[in-house]
Amino acid sequence: MIGAGVILLAFIAFTQRRNPFRDLLNSRNFRDLAVYGSSILAMQYSFFVAIDVSNAGTATIMVGFGPLFIIAYSFLFKGRRPIFREFLCVFLAFVGIAFIITKGNFTGLDLSWKGSFWGIVSAAFGAVNPVQPRSVMDRIGVTSVVGWGMLIEGLLSCLFINPFASGITWNLTTFLCSLFLIVFGTVVPFCCYLKSTDYIIPSASAILNSFEPLSAVVLSVLILGTSFNVWEVLGGLAIISNMVILSWPTGKSITATGR
Repeated sequence: MIGAGVILLAFIAFTQRRNPFRDLLNSRNFRDLAVYGSSILAMQYSFFVAIDVSNAGTATIMVGFGPLFIIAYSFLFKGRRPIFREFLCVFLAFVGIAFIITKGNFTGLDLSWKGSFWGIVSAAFGAVNPVQPRSVMDRIGVTSVVGWGMLIEGLLSCLFINPFASGITWNLTTFLCSLFLIVFGTVVPFCCYLKSTDYIIPSASAILNSFEPLSAVVLSVLILGTSFNVWEVLGGLAIISNMVILSWPTGKSITATGR
């Protein structure tokens, strides 16, 4: 996260010819960026706690409830009434993730109250990410918001664990692997995710985020030679159907202009 934040802020400095530190001089910007960075840390920490007390499958499925928190927030604080197809897409996303993660074997899930609780906590904080920084994004831009949010989250993480005590042997291979994770596994997805809220409502962005486990399975098939089973195919179809449903024109728009 620190590396991703530094890269993004350096990118702003070189391409836009402006000092990104000026964004912090505004008290509103500083407050919103601090909240955003803290929410990223809380989301990731609670997700890994959910894995620790249960397993990865349970944690991932619980995070699928994230869009419901966004829909509830939009209704309670923005006065936007949810529409039927949003709930339908949340259901399909949840089912699709469950089928892909479990491969149809639901006996491996550990639906203990601790695992479920921390998974839902992670989903709640994850719902903050596309909603909370909207105003500061309008003031300083997506790149600056993501850069500062990641840097703040990374620095806060250092309060809990010493990053230099990991015992990593740094060489060209580890450097390139880390750079790949920073750029393509962190910077690009976060920027695309927040930028999507310029065009569609946050709940739709969160629903489409369910493509993540599907893309992992597809890449595993293409690169690692693994195979689909029927449950994964059904899960993939459920997730893909969301894109069709969300893009289908109706009387009530789900574009960002309606937020």
